[in-house]
Amino acid sequence: MRNLDDVRVSKSWATGVALTCLIILVGCDGYEAASVLPSEDIAPPVADNLPLVPHPEYANWSQFSVGAAVVRNKIVSNGTETVRVTTTLRLAEKKEDKVVVENQISVDRPGQPLIQNPPFSVELPDTFPLPANMRLEQFSLPSLKAKQIGEEIRQVGDRDYKTELFTWVEVNETGPMTIKLWRSDDVPGRFLRQEIKGHNHDSLEEVVEITHSPQ
Repeated sequence: MRNLDDVRVSKSWATGVALTCLIILVGCDGYEAASVLPSEDIAPPVADNLPLVPHPEYANWSQFSVGAAVVRNKIVSNGTETVRVTTTLRLAEKKEDKVVVENQISVDRPGQPLIQNPPFSVELPDTFPLPANMRLEQFSLPSLKAKQIGEEIRQVGDRDYKTELFTWVEVNETGPMTIKLWRSDDVPGRFLRQEIKGHNHDSLEEVVEITHSPQ
């Protein structure tokens, strides 16, 4: 059975050695969480003389107090099966040179017990070596192919958030996927909503709960 969804890693997360991308894989035996870096999104080898630049994800998470968290609900459908994925991200540690974000993923597949994966942590450094021939702005994009097409106000709970709206097309083994992403610097992790429409599957992921206390 082919993958229902392939979530591309953001360039800003790909710059750190310890940073990962979460991809929910659908196999004949069920779901598993995999940590991968797609080959086209892996940063070039680091040279000793490269300049250190601010890490966009550190800048975002570090503005919140420890304990800030978001809950994301994702619905993936291939026309015959619908799967629900819940991801919780929490700021577990904050220091001058790094933040630590804890991730926990649960998968609800029809006819099977709820899978609650153990939490794991990702360290985000305050700076990273900017690879040669790359611009910092490229690492702030959700994908090198992404284009910002506008801004929107979106509501979570009783609060409105100003978002940047991006769109682009990715290609995997099933064909092209059209992606729309809403992102806000006022949300831990910046991610607010993402829609993916593929050849044989669709997915919708959005933040449904935010707990944060900006400093």
